[in-house]
Amino acid sequence: MAMRGLSIKPRIRVVAGHRIDTDRLLLRSPRIDDANEISRLLGNLSVAHWLVRVPYPYRPEHARAWVHRSAEERAAGIGWPFLILSRDGRTVMGSMDLSIEDNPATASLGYWLGEPFWGFGYASEAAEAVIAFGFETLKLRQVTASALPDNARSIRVLEKAGFAYIGNRPEDTVERGRVDTAFFAVESADWRRVGVVVGQDRAPRRRPWGWRGA
Repeated sequence: MAMRGLSIKPRIRVVAGHRIDTDRLLLRSPRIDDANEISRLLGNLSVAHWLVRVPYPYRPEHARAWVHRSAEERAAGIGWPFLILSRDGRTVMGSMDLSIEDNPATASLGYWLGEPFWGFGYASEAAEAVIAFGFETLKLRQVTASALPDNARSIRVLEKAGFAYIGNRPEDTVERGRVDTAFFAVESADWRRVGVVVGQDRAPRRRPWGWRGA
C-alpha cells in the first residue's frame, strides 16, 4: 500500500562553519562584494514589507554594515549568517542566519528571500540545512523563529521545517516600533526524531509517515 505524506530532506553537506551545500543551494558567509546585490533584492518593497528589523529603502551601505556585523558575530560565536546562493554560487538569492541571544543552547532563525526566487522551495531547503547545522554542528537544543501573523508564506516555511506554533508575542523593532509576531520553536529531540542526516555520502532519511512534505 502506498504511503502518503512522505518527503525526503535535501542532501546536506557542511563543508565548514562558513559554508553548507544542499541539492540546489550554496550557503556561505556574506562578503563585501555581495553588498550591491543584497541591497537590490532587499530594496524591493514586496520583500521589505515582511521584515520587521530591516530598514527601507535598503541601501548598499546598509548591506555593507550588515556584512561587517555578520563577520563580528560569527567571530564572537553568537551569530552564523549564511547568504543563500544558487548551487553554482553565481546568483545571490537571500540570506538565513542563526543568532544566539540569552541562552547559549537556543538560537533564533531569521531569513529573507528575493522575490524572483519565491515559490520554488528554496527557503524550505535552506531552513532545513541551517537548522541541521544548528543541531548537529552547534549542538543547540532549540531553534526559535517569528513571523508577522499575516505572512502565510513565511509561516509555511517554518511549518515545513518542523517548527511548532507557540503563540503571538510583541517584539520591539527600530523600524516599526512594537509589532505583534507569531512565535515558533523546534526542539533538537523532535528534529532528531524525524531524522536528518548531515553528510555527503549518506542518503537523507525519510520523514515519518504523515509528516507534511516540503
